[in-house]
Amino acid sequence: MVTNNTDKLIELISVLSKGEKRHFKRNSIKSGRTTTLYVQLFDYLDKYKEVDEKRLLRKIPSLRKPQLSNIKANLYRQILRSLRDINKEQYAEIKAREHFDFAKILYAKGLYVRSLQMLEKVKKMASAAQNKPLKFLALSFEKHIESQHVTGSMSPKAQSLTSASNQLVEDLILRNNLSNLSLNLYGAYLKKGYVKSEEDRKELLAYFENHLPKFDYEKLDFYQKLFLIQSYVWLNNSLQNFANYFKWSQRWIDLFEEYPEMKTPETSIYIKGLHNLLNALFMLNRTDRFEKVLYKLINFNAKKTFKLSRNEDSQLLLFKYTHGINHIFLTTAYTQNIGYLKQLEKVLIHENHPWDLHRKLTFHYKLACAFFGASLLDKTIFHLSFITNFSFPDFKEDLQCFARILKLIAHYDQGDDILVSYQVKNVFRFLLKMKELQSTQKEILKFIRKINDKNVVLKNEFKLLRQKLTPLEEELLERRPFLYLDIISWLDSKILNITMVEAIRKRRDLGK
Repeated sequence: MVTNNTDKLIELISVLSKGEKRHFKRNSIKSGRTTTLYVQLFDYLDKYKEVDEKRLLRKIPSLRKPQLSNIKANLYRQILRSLRDINKEQYAEIKAREHFDFAKILYAKGLYVRSLQMLEKVKKMASAAQNKPLKFLALSFEKHIESQHVTGSMSPKAQSLTSASNQLVEDLILRNNLSNLSLNLYGAYLKKGYVKSEEDRKELLAYFENHLPKFDYEKLDFYQKLFLIQSYVWLNNSLQNFANYFKWSQRWIDLFEEYPEMKTPETSIYIKGLHNLLNALFMLNRTDRFEKVLYKLINFNAKKTFKLSRNEDSQLLLFKYTHGINHIFLTTAYTQNIGYLKQLEKVLIHENHPWDLHRKLTFHYKLACAFFGASLLDKTIFHLSFITNFSFPDFKEDLQCFARILKLIAHYDQGDDILVSYQVKNVFRFLLKMKELQSTQKEILKFIRKINDKNVVLKNEFKLLRQKLTPLEEELLERRPFLYLDIISWLDSKILNITMVEAIRKRRDLGK
């Protein structure tokens, strides 16, 4: 029977590269029965990807069943130690922590001066990596050594140690407050999406102003500036102030140009900055600048300057695909990119990438919209089902709402009368559960009620709904639904009896 320990062990082995496997085995082949057993267990799990205890014990005769649990735990630790060892040159923090461990060992051996010398190295390495928490840890240990033992340096260092630790505490408090603000604003956006009302807008601004600490921007370190910039990015995106969203996303990228050495330890954050810059340009409909930044994202690390982790590589791939779809939206080249969309669909469904649920669901929605633009309704419904068939309390309520509306529209366009009737009830129930309905959603709700009425002339209802929605699209707090679904273009396609793509292009040519 497979246990949780076995699950996590197989999971870890499955994400190792060939080089990491070679490094582990090369450093694990030592004398001793226990070592031999865990290397044999590694080979078995690497080959079979599962545990059948009878077959396992048959393949490794020297392994006894009572040993298995301990051997698995030991193997897991040894793999992690091997990964730490192979990555310490890539990640300055790992190397600095190793030196901190050396300082601890030297101290335990009574070599106090040597321990202090090692801590000086740790502080320099932590400063270079902008890692003030680790620097504070080293400084705290240094104070402990100086206060407990006569090292010959206590008298001149007492004041400098006190001053340095006090300054670090102030810096860490400011960093903590800025990171908390950034995290909470981002978390609110992931759960709620864009602000829905004037009350929401005021509440969000009040939260931001009440939790923004006092600071002197010129004195901020890299991470303090980063968390501050991110806070403004999340704030302006939530407020749908896309001009400021663009401004602060650009400052995110500019920060890394100011500190180019931070692109290596914080590659994923740099990539996410490019992602937000592209999002802002997409929302502003700036195709020219969007294409330039997209080229920068696509060609990031083309010269293999950075050694990307699996996480960073997967994140880069996700953003390339996401903005590849956004480029299709900007250019309305849906039918010309069907092959590309199907390729992305295969990646999302069949390949194993460590993407979080939020990104996967957003990816499904974007694919659904792109397939809808290409008039591939089966594909549209297929991807929307990943959102509509389940309950996601922590995922954007507004996106879930419009996923249901788009699915209803797709079934309507297919002529599935029975399914339309079912989807009407589904959308109706979901809209009623939403805490706050905007005017746009209320008008759509009224329209949905009429869909199954045989006595209603739908073309007239299409015209009436368009008439009601058009002025709402220009209102800031009502604009949010149109970011998820271009329902006016769909209405135009029905009224004028043209394709969705033709309707989108016609609206753009006329400036809406």
